[in-house]
Amino acid sequence: MSLPAYVDIYGAIVFPNNICIDGHHNGCLYRVVTHIHADHTIHIDRSITASRYIIASPITLEMLLALGYNIPKSKSFKLNYDEVIDFYDGSKLRFVKAEHIPGTTQVLYEDKDIVVAYTSDFKSPGRGTEIIADVDVLVIDATYGDPRFSRADEDVIWSEFVKLVRKLMSMGPIALYAYYGKAQDVMVRLRMEGIDAPFILSPAHWKLYRVLSRFGYEINDVFLSGSAEASEIERTGWYIEVHHTSRFNSLKRVYGLKHIFLTGRYIKTIMSRDSGNTWIVGISGHADFNELIYYVDNARPRLLVVDGYRSEYAHRFSSYVRENMGIESIVTPMTVSLSF
Repeated sequence: MSLPAYVDIYGAIVFPNNICIDGHHNGCLYRVVTHIHADHTIHIDRSITASRYIIASPITLEMLLALGYNIPKSKSFKLNYDEVIDFYDGSKLRFVKAEHIPGTTQVLYEDKDIVVAYTSDFKSPGRGTEIIADVDVLVIDATYGDPRFSRADEDVIWSEFVKLVRKLMSMGPIALYAYYGKAQDVMVRLRMEGIDAPFILSPAHWKLYRVLSRFGYEINDVFLSGSAEASEIERTGWYIEVHHTSRFNSLKRVYGLKHIFLTGRYIKTIMSRDSGNTWIVGISGHADFNELIYYVDNARPRLLVVDGYRSEYAHRFSSYVRENMGIESIVTPMTVSLSF
């Protein structure tokens, strides 16, 4: 493909100078990982083997190691926000802040001929996420690229969630199910809202908590599931368990717990299931439709490439941008392959 930046059929964002992002691409020498979620660590084992460097923010690299990815020190390259890698040919690679989960970054590349950027997953453009403006090609995540997906004020959602936690805690212990990174954000916010029940973390969440503590995400009264301290706390009946979302179906029938599934997907209200024993709460780390439009309108790229690998609404969003904003836009890839 002759485009200077695009998404290939295996989910890799392909940049000039043999750079691949959030997926592996044949010939990739520099693999960038924007954050630790599974759809952005695609084929990282192949990049570890074939690429010269795995480039990520310090938080992301440390969390990848905690999750068991065997990245040699000789191939690990930590890049902070607004720091620059200068390549031998004069081209530059820079990380730009994005609000999603801890460590998430946007990617900006420029050489003498072209400037390209990739947003990765983001929310709150112009506030928590810096808008990368006036580039030749912008590759954008469009998880909620349909006009129907315009959420209520996030503070309202958080307020309802905190009320639910307080109510359920008055009845007994709670089990929270959240993706890696999102769980840590939620724990920090609950402490800010005055929820002081001890957190008991699954082993994987515990490993990430230990990493994030070194980067300023310190939370008091956090314990490892199965430890002596956790067992003693469990006998009191006043605590919050934290598990990965993948454990929800196997644990939601556990007697004596109220179960809250924290989805990153768009839902308008908090939903109750199983006679009030299970709750589904939508706290998304992705921009809704209005935020996507705000980003694009302020960025004004010469070409917008919408990620068609990670969003079923990519074509709808691309069409909207072309027809209503006067910005040229395409979707890549046109087809998706789930094998390699």
